Amino acid sequence: MKRCIAIMILAVFSFSLLSCSVLKKIEDTPRTITVSGTGTVSAQPDKASIVVSVVTQDWVAKTAADLNAEIMTRVQEAVIAAGVSASNITTTNYNISRQDTWQNGRQIPGRYQVRNSMKIVVHNTELASPVIDTAIAAGANELTSLTFSVKDDAALVRQARTLAVQDAQDTASLLAGASGCKIGQVVSIQENYDTYGAMNRVSNTAFAKLDAATPVSAGNIEVSASVAITYALQ
Repeated sequence: MKRCIAIMILAVFSFSLLSCSVLKKIEDTPRTITVSGTGTVSAQPDKASIVVSVVTQDWVAKTAADLNAEIMTRVQEAVIAAGVSASNITTTNYNISRQDTWQNGRQIPGRYQVRNSMKIVVHNTELASPVIDTAIAAGANELTSLTFSVKDDAALVRQARTLAVQDAQDTASLLAGASGCKIGQVVSIQENYDTYGAMNRVSNTAFAKLDAATPVSAGNIEVSASVAITYALQ
């Protein structure tokens, strides 16, 4: 009987020590709160990137290539004459392929297609429309893409980050205050941002001769930042 009582006392004592240990670990665990915040700023774009293409076809590859070179040279000269610096004109793609088809399991040879794409960068968005019209008038028959952007978005990124951190801090203060706590030092922070350009994009679209100016709207550039911040609670 005495042995049973001794075992029970030892068990109670051991349980007490274990409980104290668990409680001490809980007390030593820092209390934190993790919140997210976002910030977005916008600005007028000051740069336009235009990609136009000349696409030609012929049963003879060299004939199609020679015709393409003649037209693209004319397009490039016209764009430069319109005020675009030659340093802002870049060839982005040149491809020759045969447009074969299949019929009843047989490959039917087609004409050769030559595609030559040229990127034109203008640092005044108001020039985008006349440059497109000039290129089309000179022989370009595809507007591959049109993108507006900001030359230097570093200031926008800083503003977006500041707004994101402030948003996170406001949220943390609100939640902590509602729980009877206060936020302390930052324990960790993670951040990412994205630039969303107002974009007008036309893919693989052929153009006939146009009598009216091409309407182009630049819109706004948006830069968004998001953060996840962990604060210590007091």
